[in-house]
Amino acid sequence: MLKLIKRCCELKKNISLPKPVFAEHGNRAVLLLHAYSGSPNDVRMLCRRLEQENYTVYSPMFAGHGTFDPQDILKEKVNTWFENTKEAILFLKNKGYQEIAVLGLSMGGIMAMGALTLADPAIVGGGSFCSPIFKAENHVPENFIRYAEQVLGYSNFTESEQKAMMPEIEQEAYRQLAAIEAFAEKVSQQLEKIERPVFLAQAGKDKMIDPFTVFETAKGLVHTKTTIQWYPESGHVVTVDKERKEFEKDVVSFIESLSWKE
Repeated sequence: MLKLIKRCCELKKNISLPKPVFAEHGNRAVLLLHAYSGSPNDVRMLCRRLEQENYTVYSPMFAGHGTFDPQDILKEKVNTWFENTKEAILFLKNKGYQEIAVLGLSMGGIMAMGALTLADPAIVGGGSFCSPIFKAENHVPENFIRYAEQVLGYSNFTESEQKAMMPEIEQEAYRQLAAIEAFAEKVSQQLEKIERPVFLAQAGKDKMIDPFTVFETAKGLVHTKTTIQWYPESGHVVTVDKERKEFEKDVVSFIESLSWKE
């Protein structure tokens, strides 16, 4: 038993926490935003693909993410994550990148679409991957609870402490989802402000959200060119699923089609 405990402790020490991605290449910059219970690992492979095409890529970490305590996420405000998004855009500008594409997965896509409504002249286009811009049936809270249980398993909390934490985590997850939905609703009401090209990716086997809401999002984009790509065999995290290579090819094609000045 002592050997097993020692092995578990060694395993936890060897697990690396996710980190932001920032890789400078060409003059064109792409900001990629991760999902609600995710990290830059959600889009890391897409980052690498874009690097191969000579794009500068930046995938920051939303506040509260990337730790062994899921309560760190629940302590944050949704508006803070939108501020993180705007700070990431400013970070790229301060690095000298004046043309930026902004895209994100799930909640990251909501933030990316929110950024597009700001009509920032530096943003040349953007979009979302499996993002619930309009309210619909979803299983986000249940997924977060499973995520919390898994993450706590790698933490230093005892088993009894973990069990004691779960009721509050469950309650807070539903509260935070309501806040995310309220933010998304505000974004949905401003879609007509978006004039830059938009890319919408949706997985056909998405079990997290209603996949058909992507068409409602497209319907709201009345003043811009919208590209919709459907991936019938992929699940919610389309960035790492079966059709990843096709997805990456489509993202690259969209980004290359934008009106870059340089």
